[in-house]
Amino acid sequence: MILPDKNIKLEYSLLNCGAIVLNEISEPQTVSLLWDKVRDFDVLINYERFLLTLDYLYTINAITLKNGLISRCKNDSLN
Repeated sequence: MILPDKNIKLEYSLLNCGAIVLNEISEPQTVSLLWDKVRDFDVLINYERFLLTLDYLYTINAITLKNGLISRCKNDSLN
């Protein structure tokens, strides 16, 4: 489910869903505001898939949650 395989197309994998969600996080925002931005993407079939995507992004340290706001993590290793 995270990565594409013979049963899951790339566009429906959490890897792709995570890329879509990360693209929409330009500034810290609430979960509901972020859901409103991405809910029209076909690959984010429902709210459950959206939450799984947020869990995945949090697990790989791509996003963080502070004071009820989701924001992108900064990658200091690139500097």
